Amino acid sequence: MDPQLKAWFDAIDTDRSGRLDAKELQRALALGNLNFGLNDVDQMVRAFDTSNARSLGYEEFQRLHIFLVNVQNSFQTFDRDRSGKLTPDEVTNALRQAGFNLDPPAMMAMIGKFDPDNSGSLSLDEYIRACLFLQTAARTFGAFDPQRTGQIHLSFNQFVYAASHVGAGF
Repeated sequence: MDPQLKAWFDAIDTDRSGRLDAKELQRALALGNLNFGLNDVDQMVRAFDTSNARSLGYEEFQRLHIFLVNVQNSFQTFDRDRSGKLTPDEVTNALRQAGFNLDPPAMMAMIGKFDPDNSGSLSLDEYIRACLFLQTAARTFGAFDPQRTGQIHLSFNQFVYAASHVGAGF
C-alpha cells in the first residue's frame, strides 16, 4: 500500500464512507489538473468498480491511479513535438504499444469520437477518454469472446448490454 496515495484517498473521501463516488473523484482529478465532466468521471468509476457500487474503494482507486499515470506517461512519450496534442499517427503508435492494434478505419472512427473540436488530434483529456473507452471495450468484448478468437456474435439485447458497459455515452 502506497501511504501517500492512501492519505490522498482518505482526504478525498469527504463523506468518510471508505469509497469514492464520482463527485468526490471529480474534485480529486481537478486538483491534478484533470478536468472531466461528471459523466466522464462516472465512466471511470464504472470501469474500475469491481463491486458494482458505482464507487471506488482504495484498491480500485489505486488501479485507476495506475491507469491514469500510465496513460499520462504514454501521452508524454508519444507527444514527440511537445504540442500537447497527439496526431493520429502518434495515437496509433501509442495505442499499438499498449496492445490495441486497430485497423485504420476503426482508429480514425475512435479518434473522431474523442476529438470534439475536430482538430484532428487528441489532447491529454481526450486521449484519457479514448484509452478508457478502449480498455472498457476490450473487457466487455472479452466477456463475449471466452475462447479469445477475436470475433463475437451478439443478439441485439447483448449488443445493448455491451454498449451500455463500454460507455456509449462518452
